Amino acid sequence: MTHAVLDDDEALLAELAAVGARRWWNRWTIGLGVLVLLLGGFVAGVQVQRSYGPQPAAAAGRGGARPSGFPTAFPGRAAPTTAPATSGTVKLVDGGTLYVQTADGVVTVRTNGDTAVRTPAALKNLKPGDPVTVEGPDDGSGTVTATSVTRTK
Repeated sequence: MTHAVLDDDEALLAELAAVGARRWWNRWTIGLGVLVLLLGGFVAGVQVQRSYGPQPAAAAGRGGARPSGFPTAFPGRAAPTTAPATSGTVKLVDGGTLYVQTADGVVTVRTNGDTAVRTPAALKNLKPGDPVTVEGPDDGSGTVTATSVTRTK
C-alpha cells in the first residue's frame, strides 16, 4: 500500500510540475491589457477636456485658434461670435440707409429685409438725434451692413 501512495505522490508532483511550468499570460491577457490601457487613455482625455473645456468666445480667435497660436481640439466648434456694435446718434435716414454720428465720425449703415429694427418698429420712425446701437460687420471703409438697429432711448 505504501507503494501505491508513492505512485500517487509522484503522479501528483508530475502534474503540478507540468502545470507550474506554464506561463501565466497568453494572447488574451496581452489583448485585454492593451484594451484596458486604451480605455484608460480615453477616459483620461475626456476628463482633461472637461477640466479645460472649450475656451470662452473672447479667448478663441479666428477659426478656433487660441491666442497662443495653437489650434483648439475642435476648430470647427469655435464659439459663435457676435457682430460688432456701433453706437451713436442718428444724423439722417435716407430710405434703407442710415447715417450715424459716432465719436469717430459719420458711419453709413445699410439695411435690408433681414435687418431687425427695435424700438421703433420701422427705420422711417427714427429721427435725427435719436441714440442708436447698430450691430453688423464693418466693411473697413466706414460702411456697416446692419443685422439690427436699436434705439437706445
